[in-house]
Amino acid sequence: MIKSFFTKEQNWLDQWDNYLQGTERGLFIQMSLWIKSYDLYGFDYDFYIITKNDEIIGGCAMVIPKFSFFKFLIVPCGPVLNNGEEYLIDSVINDLNEYAVQKKCCFLQINVPIVKDNKNFHDYALSKIASDSIFYSGLEGTKFKYVIPLHGMRLIDLNQKNFEEVVQGFSSNHKRNLTKATSYDFQFKQVITEKEIAEAYACFVQNSINKGYPLRSYDSMKSTLQQYIANNQAIIGTCVYQNKVVGAIFVIQCGQRMIYINGGVLSEYQNMPVSIYMHCELIKISIQKGFKSYDLSVGGSEGVVRFKEGFGSQLFNFENSRYWVFKPFYLKLFNLIEKRIKPYKQAIAKLLFTLKRVFNSH
Repeated sequence: MIKSFFTKEQNWLDQWDNYLQGTERGLFIQMSLWIKSYDLYGFDYDFYIITKNDEIIGGCAMVIPKFSFFKFLIVPCGPVLNNGEEYLIDSVINDLNEYAVQKKCCFLQINVPIVKDNKNFHDYALSKIASDSIFYSGLEGTKFKYVIPLHGMRLIDLNQKNFEEVVQGFSSNHKRNLTKATSYDFQFKQVITEKEIAEAYACFVQNSINKGYPLRSYDSMKSTLQQYIANNQAIIGTCVYQNKVVGAIFVIQCGQRMIYINGGVLSEYQNMPVSIYMHCELIKISIQKGFKSYDLSVGGSEGVVRFKEGFGSQLFNFENSRYWVFKPFYLKLFNLIEKRIKPYKQAIAKLLFTLKRVFNSH
């Protein structure tokens, strides 16, 4: 018997996380710690669970941003559905629409993990969604940009390969740099303690400053990172050279693979093959775990994309987001206000976090 329901109960969230870990279709962006991290901005959340004979067969997590009387329902990527259960997608979207109306949201936005150019790709994404699915009745585009969607995957094939066979798929430049890395006395260390995590995060911060992209403060992420590691849901690794941490990398383990989230190398060591070394160490761990792929994640600058392509990775893009509008006037008003506050997004996020910490201390 199939049942579906919305819940925030920790018992179900633990079962949901275990489900995402166990199925190859699991998405890191659906994990409870990832969704709860939006609490930094004061956003609410909920989870939609589908069971068959009391076992989870699918569902999705959602973020509910609220600004005064503006409210939105955002599914960053979902639903996750077992192979053969894709027929449930229309009932999922219908339930989400009804829930959004009940919650008095301005609109619902969802991007579904179905690969654009390969409808038969179903190891890690959905397949067999009908062309007349209700999903395609939504307006196309990412209307709300403050909850990060998942645009796809960039996979290195590890299936039934040893490390040397994986390296054969690298570009000649990556092969040379990997050989060069062996000439250095690099050490790869998985960090555990708060001090080690902070030291690793400092590399991410330095990288974000050098390359000009926003990054949450360590204070705001510290607890979440510690929980990921304690739950064996992530690895933060460092590259140690001459007794100094010179680079760090953060991957989440979900969907029977590792997904690259963030990394950084200190400025004075940029000319060394530190990044290639760290990714290769994680590829080796992935092979030991029996994973079929290693996900470098999509996006990045032109140089970053070239770097990812050098591993012989294959890009799988998801369908564009769709959205349904319930309060057109509120949406127009929000768009007008949003244009004015957009340049101050980072400052606003920091202020919200500081205020919340102050209020919670009393």
